[in-house]
Amino acid sequence: MLPSMNLSYAIQNMLEGTFHLSDWSISRTVEGQQKECYVAKTETRTVFIKFDGSTPIAVLQRLGELGVAPRLLGTGNIEGRRYVLQDYLTGQHPGWRWFADHLPLLAQVTHRYHTDNKLKQLLTSSATREYHEQIASELAELEIRMLSLQVDTELKVMLRDVFDDLKSQARRLHAVPLAPVHDDPNGANMFLINENVMLVDWDDMLLSDPMRDVSQWLGWYVPQERWQLFFKEYDLLLDQALLNRIYWWSARASFANVLWHIEHSYDYDVFLRDSIAALRQEIRPHQVFKEDV
Repeated sequence: MLPSMNLSYAIQNMLEGTFHLSDWSISRTVEGQQKECYVAKTETRTVFIKFDGSTPIAVLQRLGELGVAPRLLGTGNIEGRRYVLQDYLTGQHPGWRWFADHLPLLAQVTHRYHTDNKLKQLLTSSATREYHEQIASELAELEIRMLSLQVDTELKVMLRDVFDDLKSQARRLHAVPLAPVHDDPNGANMFLINENVMLVDWDDMLLSDPMRDVSQWLGWYVPQERWQLFFKEYDLLLDQALLNRIYWWSARASFANVLWHIEHSYDYDVFLRDSIAALRQEIRPHQVFKEDV
C-alpha cells in the first residue's frame, strides 16, 4: 500500500533533505496497521517512518541510546502531522518458546530500561499516580469497557465474576516503586538482532509496576519453575508477594485482551481462560497470539 501522491512527495523531500539521497521507494508496513507507518528504501539505506505516535521524542531518543529500541534519526511535521524517523529493524520475532530458553538475556534487557533514571525522569509528570491509585484507575477503566459491551447474559455474568476476582486480588498487591514499562510487549513488537532484543511500538509507555510487562512474558510463556532464572539475573527475590504481582498483571493483561477482542468481534476464549488461570495462579505456558509460532 502506497501513501497518497502528496504525502509521498513530501516524504521524498524530507528524506532527500535528511540523508542527501534520492530515488526513495516508499511502502506501507505490513505490521503495525493501527498506526500509519512506512518503510523507505534506497540502494544503500532503509528507514522507518511513523506518523502520529504518542511517545515523547526525548523518550524515543533515550530508548535508542539504551539499545532497547531503534535509533531515532529525526522528527518533524509533514502536512501538519508529527512523524518520527528511525532505523529500520531486520530480525526475527521470538516465538513463544523462545522466552523460556533466553531468560537471562530477557532479564538484562528489561532491567536496563526498568531501572534507567533518565528514562524515569522523562516519564514523570504531574499526572503520574501512586501505585494503588494506578491500580484503581486500571480497574475503573476495565469496568467501564466491560459494562459497555453488548453480550449475552451468560458471558456478562462470567466477565463480572472474573473482574470481581481481579478487583479483590488487587488489594493484596504490595506497592513498589514505579518503573518505565512497555505497554504492549508481545512478540510482534520484539526483534532478535545480533544476540540482543529490541522492542518497537513504545506508544503508551508509562511508569507502572515493573511486572506489568514482565508478567506477559513469564505468565503466558514460561513455566513458573523457571522464573527464578529470570529474577536471578534481574537481581530480585522471587517471593510470594512478587508471584502475586506477576499473576495479577498477567490476569489483567488477559482480561484487557478479552474486552478488546469482544469489542472487535474476534475470538476471545484463549484470553478468558488465561485470565481465570492467572487469578488461580495455575496458568500454563502456551501460544497466545497467532504470531507466537
